[in-house]
Amino acid sequence: MTNEKKTSIAIIGAGAAGLPAIKHFSDDPLFECVAFEQNDEVGGVWKYTEQTGTNHYGIPVHSAMYKSLKTNLPKEVMEYPDFHYQIKENKSYLDGSSVQQYLEDYAENYGLKKYIKFNYHIKKVNPLEGKRWQIIVTNLKTKIIETLDFDQIIICTGNFCHPKIPNIEGIENFKGITIHSFEYKVPSKFENKKTVVVGSGFSGLDISFEISNTASKVYLSHHSERLKNSLSGNIPSNFIQKGDIHNILEDGVIFDDGSFETVDSIIFCTGYKFDYPFLSPECGIYIENNHIQPLFKHIVNIEHPTMCFLGIPIKTAPFPLFDLQARFAKTFLSGTKCLPNKGDMLEDTRKDVEKRLANGARKNELHDLAAKSKDYFDDLANFADIKPIAPVILRIFCEAFMRVMTNFFSYRKDLYKIIDKVHYTVKYTYEENPITK
Repeated sequence: MTNEKKTSIAIIGAGAAGLPAIKHFSDDPLFECVAFEQNDEVGGVWKYTEQTGTNHYGIPVHSAMYKSLKTNLPKEVMEYPDFHYQIKENKSYLDGSSVQQYLEDYAENYGLKKYIKFNYHIKKVNPLEGKRWQIIVTNLKTKIIETLDFDQIIICTGNFCHPKIPNIEGIENFKGITIHSFEYKVPSKFENKKTVVVGSGFSGLDISFEISNTASKVYLSHHSERLKNSLSGNIPSNFIQKGDIHNILEDGVIFDDGSFETVDSIIFCTGYKFDYPFLSPECGIYIENNHIQPLFKHIVNIEHPTMCFLGIPIKTAPFPLFDLQARFAKTFLSGTKCLPNKGDMLEDTRKDVEKRLANGARKNELHDLAAKSKDYFDDLANFADIKPIAPVILRIFCEAFMRVMTNFFSYRKDLYKIIDKVHYTVKYTYEENPITK
């Protein structure tokens, strides 16, 4: 009896996207699974560290966590379908350390760590003949560089590693503190300082209100009329909403309305850009307007279909997405089902982009799902003929996502409970009894 040769697969990253990939591929005796993680533990961006810039190995720190961070989605839409949070508190919104513990528990429960090479940094990925891959890695502890070959590869490096800072006129002249939210850790650095926070997304709102407890003044720079109205009357006396920044001077900023404010610091909460510096040009992946191309279903590298990406779509239920995408990738990489030909995949992707643009998406938002999450989740499950994510998950996601925008000061006290695959209850801050939906 001969032993059938296993398919070697490399998984880059052991964070929230990488862990379900490791689980599903290591479960299958068809695969020989090796994962590479540059940190010394699972978790990726959820692993809090005080460090910014580069770590003691000289590698960029990839944790976007700040000390007080709490989730902006309930735990009910931030867990994998086959594993629940091991917490006793009756609450839906958790602190970052609880999510990190959940990822550690998940890895422990399924015995995933034995497949992970910790403290390994990916230097380069190149395609080889025969649809295979060459990966050049550095062992950060020994400094030894290794060149390894694999049949298939999955990229799970996440969306929150490469800060995006707008090119505002005069920014290079500013004499005060300038950071991205990626580097923000604690509010004490901004004590008694006049600070501009740029951006009104989740991190912009959280950080601006946190530093208002210590800063002398906080200017939240944004252009959302809906947010301006929803925050009206609830903000601290030292918190001022302003429009977009027109230009920056040595000692302050000029806003679009022509007003000038002297400031000591600027925090850019302006999101992240996709970047894969380890991918060689021969991999066929390019990024334009923060749109990764050419990808089939936001997952498969159309030029080299033995390469997949997990976790690219944003504004959705993250952990269920990662699990679903991992199972989608496995279906086709295992040969259980065959992908369409290159022309058909390109045409499907072109139609998807045209549809998103026609529905109002901007060119830099083509990986945003939000209200379209259900369509995408259903499409993946139907196309791959795999178990779908329960509808209740995306029903809760849609409600919770809107609650952030309309009830910023209270939404984290909402309490959700899943009843079945479709229904749930929610107890709002101001309600005594749960509401069934």
